[in-house]
Amino acid sequence: MDKSVRILLIEDDPDYTLLMNLYVHEACGNVLKQEMVNAVSLAQGLDQLARGEFDIVLLDLMLPDSQGLETLARLREAAPGVPVVVLTNMALEETGLQAIGAGAQDFLIKSRIDAQQLSRTIGYALERSRLYGQMESLVRTAPDGLVIVDSARVVRYANPAALALFKRTQEEVQGRLFDYPLEGSGPSELKLPSDSGEVTVEARMGPIEWRGSKAQLVTLRDITELRKYEQVRAEIKERRDMDVLKDKMLSTVSHELRTPLSIVKMAVGTIRDRLAGPLTSEQENMIQTADRNISRLTRILSNFLDLSRLESGSAYVDPQAFDPAELVREITDDLRMTYKYKNVSLTVDAASPGAAVRADRDMITQVLGNLLDNALRYARDRVQVRVRTLDGEVVVSVIDDGRGIPKGKSADLFNKFVQLDRPRGGEGYKGTGLGLAICREIMTINGGRIWADNVKGWGAGFHIALPAVAADAAQAADGGRHVESNK
Repeated sequence: MDKSVRILLIEDDPDYTLLMNLYVHEACGNVLKQEMVNAVSLAQGLDQLARGEFDIVLLDLMLPDSQGLETLARLREAAPGVPVVVLTNMALEETGLQAIGAGAQDFLIKSRIDAQQLSRTIGYALERSRLYGQMESLVRTAPDGLVIVDSARVVRYANPAALALFKRTQEEVQGRLFDYPLEGSGPSELKLPSDSGEVTVEARMGPIEWRGSKAQLVTLRDITELRKYEQVRAEIKERRDMDVLKDKMLSTVSHELRTPLSIVKMAVGTIRDRLAGPLTSEQENMIQTADRNISRLTRILSNFLDLSRLESGSAYVDPQAFDPAELVREITDDLRMTYKYKNVSLTVDAASPGAAVRADRDMITQVLGNLLDNALRYARDRVQVRVRTLDGEVVVSVIDDGRGIPKGKSADLFNKFVQLDRPRGGEGYKGTGLGLAICREIMTINGGRIWADNVKGWGAGFHIALPAVAADAAQAADGGRHVESNK
């Protein structure tokens, strides 16, 4: 695309006007398309500037209606953003230098002007215009809102991002008072109306020069989502603090209740065994009820203490090598005796006998016992324990043929105090919802993992996995150790 330049010459001498037109034509040549507009007085020049934009103004300081540097001052006041080149014969270079100090871009001495000098001056003006255009493009496309407000608090410019925040057009904003406070050196927050209620905007301001005058640049950034995120983060922190306080309270209460509960259990046991004398049938029923509930309360306190110890990092871990299939058989043999009154088949499918793991055997026993206890409680007719070696891990699965796990609830099972399908009153098992949370903590500190799903053709499946170790390398067990929680 050919470059073009629009020049305003304010000169009252017709001979010099003709000469300047020739110089401009020669200076621009075939490189620039030039449009020359002439004015014979400052008033005519200001009228031309009001009606259209110019790339450069060539200004004679001695005009019929204005003389000297006052001519430049009046032009700069009316059109502060347009580059001005002063034409002078007054005191030669001294006047030209004074003109630059007063805001002129350059000066030309009339008696010394030639086409080459004029070409340089015009090229400089175009480069300045190009740089100004780049800056204006950056302002226009900036993601943050930018508003320029003059010393009278009148909006001189607002970029599209600012207009979007205000929900207004350029015509509705430009030339009107800025409605929001500009006091203070730091950031401030503004509340602006929006279709969804309101948006929170962070406003910052700083002094600038806009088209030759002092002004304020106001930067507006939408921080609505940031404030929502900070609010959610504060709520999460508050909940975590409450969880920590609750856990400490439960741990303290559990410890304090353990001693008096042991005394009560001992006293009830003494009466139940008739060591304090014979019992009537009604008294025996009452003592058996008390004994069952004391045992249940003991289990609850034990769960609280176990989980508190695991989460606090004070759990003592004694890693040793053992065969999970052998451990499963021991546990299932014991449970068959415990649940002999239930008509549930309990089988073991150990497809990888002899595979070894290294972990705390007692802790893994607690995990498997808990999973089997749950499975036997919810099974209809059968429970199966499977032992497999997969991808360098020994996986033990406890599967029942009960109702299974509701869709999307598998992960929730391992959270504290969660019980799915827990009976609401009446008969049925009433636990604490801590068993699976304890299992998860045990598997974590032993370097394993635990998860749950529904098994096709069965019901719920609970799985634990531990890294497999070579049988010949699993001879010696590691020494006991404390493990710090990662919470």
